[in-house]
Amino acid sequence: MNNEFIVSSSPFIHSKNDVNKMFLYVALALVFPAIYGIVQFGLGALLIIGICIVSCAASEFLYNILNSKKVFIDNLSFLVTGLVLALSLPVGTPIYVVSLAAFVSVFVVKMCFGGLGRNLFNPACTGRCFAGIIFPALSSELYKVTVFGEEYASLTAGGSNNILDLLIGKGTGGIGTTFIIMLLICFVVLAILRILDARITLLSILSYFIVSICLSSLETAVINLFSGSFIFVSIFVITDPNSSPNNFLGKLVYSIGFGAISAAIWNTGLLGENTVFAVALFMNMLVPFMDKYFVLRPISIGGYRYARKN
Repeated sequence: MNNEFIVSSSPFIHSKNDVNKMFLYVALALVFPAIYGIVQFGLGALLIIGICIVSCAASEFLYNILNSKKVFIDNLSFLVTGLVLALSLPVGTPIYVVSLAAFVSVFVVKMCFGGLGRNLFNPACTGRCFAGIIFPALSSELYKVTVFGEEYASLTAGGSNNILDLLIGKGTGGIGTTFIIMLLICFVVLAILRILDARITLLSILSYFIVSICLSSLETAVINLFSGSFIFVSIFVITDPNSSPNNFLGKLVYSIGFGAISAAIWNTGLLGENTVFAVALFMNMLVPFMDKYFVLRPISIGGYRYARKN
């Protein structure tokens, strides 16, 4: 009789999709906005995407070399991180900014925190915020947002405030964030395959839209929703299972908070295009508290209550 027991860390319940397969599905979904971005913005977009992916892979490789690890690249997460980061950047981003942002995303945020599954913040989102700090024009060159939710004025040639143009990718923004219809199709496919939690995206969009209406008007709220990177971040960033809550109430607060705060700050014009990335990082910071305090526990009468973990 074999009396050996396998001892391992959580999670103990697994889905049919392994980690690499999930990352592969997300990467394939990101290929479509990447292709559109290359067609829309030219070879400069292709260069940024390529450098971002290579820099992410090199950063993980370098970390493992420095720490004498036998496995130089553990999984395909570097590919998704590179694509998300590259597609969130405008085509005019300097190459050194792209490389530094990729290094911060993978080497610092992901690997120095212990690798995949142990990072508190979303790596690509952190890299994008870092790029916005060292290169402030990432915000000011894309949009100029006036106070109290008036329509933004595009500063990029060819930009548009028309809602239909925004839906079909004729607005301004990051390389892969402008074609809203394509992004929503990718969202539906990933939601059907259960690669991401659709509730997080839908609740964040709903809360963003409601707060925008309260602060401005219906037309401006729609324009704000379909411009910038909010839809992109709602689909590919805040749904990251490593940096989002594990329980229902946590997901509820997380998604509604992200949408509402993003709309409130966006309507003031304080952070411009950097708004959604900064708010996403702020909500990431609150996730450990949500996982600790928003725990569903059974009580004797058959109902449920939210209680603190023991």
